[in-house]
Amino acid sequence: MPTLTLTLPRPHSAQQRVIREQARFNVLACGRRWGKTRLGIDRLIHPALQGQPVAFFAPTYKMMSDVWRELYNTVQPVTQRVSSQEHRLELITGGIIDMWSLDTPDAPRGRKYQRVVIDEAAMVPHLQEAWQASIRPTLTDFEGDAWFTSTPKGMNFFRTVWQYGQDPARSEWASWQMPTTANPFIKAGEVEAARQE
Repeated sequence: MPTLTLTLPRPHSAQQRVIREQARFNVLACGRRWGKTRLGIDRLIHPALQGQPVAFFAPTYKMMSDVWRELYNTVQPVTQRVSSQEHRLELITGGIIDMWSLDTPDAPRGRKYQRVVIDEAAMVPHLQEAWQASIRPTLTDFEGDAWFTSTPKGMNFFRTVWQYGQDPARSEWASWQMPTTANPFIKAGEVEAARQE
């Protein structure tokens, strides 16, 4: 059987720090061009390559579809089966990547995952309900982990889970807050110009 090579983007220094410091439940409150979604994709690919089932959640179908294309293109060389209708990738390693829109929070009921990523979590209208009733139970069988990534957006459940990560009594949680300028590929001058406008 021929050897396949998969080229993955290398996480930038701030992303590497988060990966080093990760806990079971991780919350990233970062600027718009920090690289949250790209980090989420990276966090899913690794366990999937090791044969694990993982899932990506987005607030809307459109947001999920944009990431679906990027993820599909990234893992295409090691993909065995694709279901565009179900937004499901089955890898040659046995790993599975499911993608869900949280337009309907009950969708993942009955599934089992090693890791989940909830992208732009602050934009999910019923995030607490989706997490507690639907997503968190999918992690039970594998004692899986989770990543909440978002740009902050007011006082909501995303803010609550970010505070969990700051609480030393909640050892399973970790959280970070970083500006867009922590991404070395984004020029600080461009961020400042946008801020002034």
